[in-house]
Amino acid sequence: MTAIDGPGRQPSPDRAAGPARDAPRWVALVVQLFPGGWRVRFGTEFAALLEATPLSPRVVFDVLVAAVDAHVHPTGPRRRWPLMIERLRLFQLTVFVSWVVFVVAGLAFQRMTEGAPFNAVAADQPAVGGPYLAIVGGAVVSLIMVVLAGVPIALAIARVASAQRQWRPLGLLAVPPVALAVWIGLTLVLIAVGSPPVDGPWRTVAFLTWVGVFVLAAVASTVAVGAAALDADIDDGLYRRATTPAVVVAAAMAIATVAVAAWGIALAIGSPAIFWGSDGILGSSTPLTWLAITIAMAGASAFAVRAAFRARAEVAS
Repeated sequence: MTAIDGPGRQPSPDRAAGPARDAPRWVALVVQLFPGGWRVRFGTEFAALLEATPLSPRVVFDVLVAAVDAHVHPTGPRRRWPLMIERLRLFQLTVFVSWVVFVVAGLAFQRMTEGAPFNAVAADQPAVGGPYLAIVGGAVVSLIMVVLAGVPIALAIARVASAQRQWRPLGLLAVPPVALAVWIGLTLVLIAVGSPPVDGPWRTVAFLTWVGVFVLAAVASTVAVGAAALDADIDDGLYRRATTPAVVVAAAMAIATVAVAAWGIALAIGSPAIFWGSDGILGSSTPLTWLAITIAMAGASAFAVRAAFRARAEVAS
């Protein structure tokens, strides 16, 4: 893909009005995420580039980060398009995004298995209880490694921004803890409200709200950190050292995914009546819910493993 104009280049009159009128509506909506001055100067070429680019999760992430960066630096794009985040940073961000998807699927699994009849089966049948403990262990290890990999980088970005008196990057870095505090606050409120009867609409609304807020918080945090890291002048060694935790995160995700698959198979063999019941998320089919969770975790783990080992190869090269 070609580079978008740099800050010093003036737009020609035929492309200074933003995206072309015959551009797809989704492209026009995406361009609206950017500041008005940016759209006037770069909108037409950016829209044409979007039309020619196959839509993918990576493209969506790049667009969101670019929009935030354009608001932080409204004088013009700071990078080529697609965003010139170093390959190592990009691979590590991919691991983090995959981990977020993994966590969402894990929340669904935890919600399904937290009560009867699954807790009793896990206690009575080691073939079911063992994989469940492996799932919990994988989740805990992956969380610890994400913190070990991300916190030093975030602190370095914060130190550079403070030294240069750049307050907007600090605001971006504040998004994850604020988003986490909001989600924890919502969790405490839902716990305080209590658990109305199972057949009422409350459980459905509460669960969907809980997961939805987590997803929004995770997306906002990922985009904010990506934008803050985009132009951060920090020691590359921090990204190199973060490669090992990223590999451990991916490995823990893969182990937990295998454990989820083993849990379902063991439940089907040991307690077929429960497995083929309707104790899934929101009273749905248990096997279909288990299968959907397994597929989501497997996909996220595959992306994470691929990105983590490409990051490791990048360090070794």
